[in-house]
Amino acid sequence: MLPKRTSVGAIAATAATLATLTLGSCTAFAQSALPPGVHLDPSIQPLASENASYQQKTQAVLEVAESKIGTPYIWGHNEDRGQYGFDCSNFVEYVYHHALGYRFTTSSRLQYYDVGWRVPYSDLKPGDLLIFNDGGHVGIYAGNGEMIQCGGGLGRVGFLSVRPGSYWYRHLSAVRQMYT
Repeated sequence: MLPKRTSVGAIAATAATLATLTLGSCTAFAQSALPPGVHLDPSIQPLASENASYQQKTQAVLEVAESKIGTPYIWGHNEDRGQYGFDCSNFVEYVYHHALGYRFTTSSRLQYYDVGWRVPYSDLKPGDLLIFNDGGHVGIYAGNGEMIQCGGGLGRVGFLSVRPGSYWYRHLSAVRQMYT
């Protein structure tokens, strides 16, 4: 006996259902996955776990960043390597490392190209990575029109304005979301 023939319409409907299910599961996975260019460091106990809420992650990022206020800008330095001080890109990597367990490049130019999900300026939220002059400088959005960063004219870790009309607002190249 020959197998029953399936209509072209039935095959198309089955394919569409499978595509929807597959895309749906990929979307759910992408929302819970680490951002591009990031991996977790299993040797550290971050302030917020990978499963923490968005608000808990933001609080952890800002807590670690603010704990370093006043730390001097020293090009190429990162306290994770036993050096005193930071440059801008080492500072942001240090913050996300201790807050969320993230590891990623400490090159500001590569952070511009490869780290986090790019979002429009209109979606800017505290905890987002801010990138200026196509990777010439980086900071972390703290809310209320301010970022926390290292260097940027201060010579240390501190807050600077990113409000419309400010120097840094005019030089903002990208906003990168680092968690969901």
